[in-house]
Amino acid sequence: MLKGFFMRTRTTVRTCRLAAAGLSLGLALTLTGCGSDDTGADADAAVEVESSAPASESPSAAPAAAEAEVKIGKTLEDPEMGDTIEIVSAVRDFPSTEEADLIADGGEVVLLQVKIKPGKEYGGRISDGNFEISWDKGADFESADTRLMTEELTAAKRTPLEDVQRRDGGEHTGWIAFRVEEKADTYLVEYERDGAKVIGSDKTIAEFTEQVEIPAS
Repeated sequence: MLKGFFMRTRTTVRTCRLAAAGLSLGLALTLTGCGSDDTGADADAAVEVESSAPASESPSAAPAAAEAEVKIGKTLEDPEMGDTIEIVSAVRDFPSTEEADLIADGGEVVLLQVKIKPGKEYGGRISDGNFEISWDKGADFESADTRLMTEELTAAKRTPLEDVQRRDGGEHTGWIAFRVEEKADTYLVEYERDGAKVIGSDKTIAEFTEQVEIPAS
């Protein structure tokens, strides 16, 4: 009895080795043919489950909107200070790498091109801090983020707006960047200059505020 048992075992092992060497048989089928009936059934079931399962698909991010520049051409004149501020144009959907998460969450980076001709009678300066943006009429205005995006603006060949000193004369053109958390069709940009008192006199200068709409692209 023991002799016959060893012979059958050798035959089974040899058969499995020959099957494994066959080029036309896959690994899963070779292992199934060499096992018992129960093992083969389990292997077949495993193969069936694997083949019927849908291939995993990674969710694709929504395509970012293409950058678009819109013309504005609105000029603001500050009668007290003698400043002239032209809102030249705006760029919608600026593809900022720095603000990639913001854009993916439904926000937008908006750029504003301004041209400033400062007055000469008084001192002080005009900067991107005088400009704020709102994406909902009646809502609060948000400050600019130009200094956080200086490198990206420069790489895009758009010179960031530098502080403009009054009495220096000349025209100064630059770009201001706004970080918008909720993308909207249009925006309001507000230019605000605080009121002041003229040093050495009793004269006061009232604040100056103007709003300009940034249109849809």
